[in-house]
Amino acid sequence: MRIITAVKEKPFHALLSSLGIFLLVPVIQSINTTLAFEIWYKTLLDRPLNSILYIAFSVMFGMLISLYSYSKNKCIDCKKEDINAGFGGAALGFVLGICPACFSLIGVLLPLGGSIFLTTYAPIFTVLSITIILFSIQRLGGFRRN
Repeated sequence: MRIITAVKEKPFHALLSSLGIFLLVPVIQSINTTLAFEIWYKTLLDRPLNSILYIAFSVMFGMLISLYSYSKNKCIDCKKEDINAGFGGAALGFVLGICPACFSLIGVLLPLGGSIFLTTYAPIFTVLSITIILFSIQRLGGFRRN
């Protein structure tokens, strides 16, 4: 499959993207508190479902970036404009499903009920975002044989 080839040929892209999106939450939170990494780590341990989805999201994002880098130069029959859905899904999943610090930014625009709704259903938004990323990988030809 192309996704495996892409990750093998562009492992740095996949690893750097996955780690970057994985560590982005505590980096954003560290703007407000020096305990951001400790709080983030305890949150990962306290919410196993969210943690598993968060890790899956990060890995899928890294694979998408790796496939995009690979497809940019080598894939002739891929639709490169389909990467936009993947980036949109990543942004949606990150802001609505993963980033609790982002809720304070969203809370300015939404009433308290909206923020509570987003917090309650964050795993669903993360699954939706993973689905969008998988769709983008499929559209880029990631599941086709080489």
